Amino acid sequence: MIQGHQVPPLLEKKVALIQEALSPHRRIAVAYSGGVDSTFLAWLLQNAHGKEAYAFLVVTPFLSQRERAGAMDVARKIELRVEPIFLDPSSIPLVRQNPVDRCYHCKMEVMKQIKRRAEELSCSVVVDGSHAGDRTGHRPGRRALHELGVLSPLALAGLEKHEIRELSRLAGLPTWNKPSQSCLATRFPYGTELTHERLSRVEQAEEILWDLGCEQVRVRYDGETARIEINPDAFHLILDQTTRESITLRFRQLGFIHVTLDLAGYRSGSWDERQGAV
Repeated sequence: MIQGHQVPPLLEKKVALIQEALSPHRRIAVAYSGGVDSTFLAWLLQNAHGKEAYAFLVVTPFLSQRERAGAMDVARKIELRVEPIFLDPSSIPLVRQNPVDRCYHCKMEVMKQIKRRAEELSCSVVVDGSHAGDRTGHRPGRRALHELGVLSPLALAGLEKHEIRELSRLAGLPTWNKPSQSCLATRFPYGTELTHERLSRVEQAEEILWDLGCEQVRVRYDGETARIEINPDAFHLILDQTTRESITLRFRQLGFIHVTLDLAGYRSGSWDERQGAV
């Protein structure tokens, strides 16, 4: 599967399960984000399994410019053809109002657009990069995938995130150690309206922290307060007096009055702790 590298038997078996599940399909549409999982899946289908993989990057106000540019750069490096699809989910009331199941309504519209384009290109199936670990936690978007018949080959094969990273490393993919990312909508507590101005404010605030060398960044929006989540081992990057003052000043220029650091550090889905969602 991966030339020049010895793949552990268990991982080789799981990859074979992907090939078996997709054996009836020659032309496959991939929901692509440029992250670890969808990049590996697209690469695997195109290079190891000899499929015609068509990758679709859905460009929305929820996708930061950094992530969009990074996704296109990765695609160029691995010679993956990517077609952008432009969409504004915030125009949908049940997305803009940001209910607890926002991800379901957003994912439904995103995948409908990919399916429509996939049908135009005669792709017989649409796949996404969900992995086995995505089956737990508060992930209402999974329901949309099921209802639309989108397959998740990595999850079907039982591949966990750390295994996908290892396979990506062996394959020489530049994303193998990329920090996990999520859409900008996840920075807001449920019930907070998602506007272009608020999304842009959070994106600009996170960019400040990225530029300081933080490798895992979330700025959680809570009205006048910005709550910074970064890995604890990066705290030293922002806690000296000069840097703290600079961050505070620049965040206030973006409209935040209070700027706080979450001492628990970065963690996925921290707003769910507040809501009690599981």
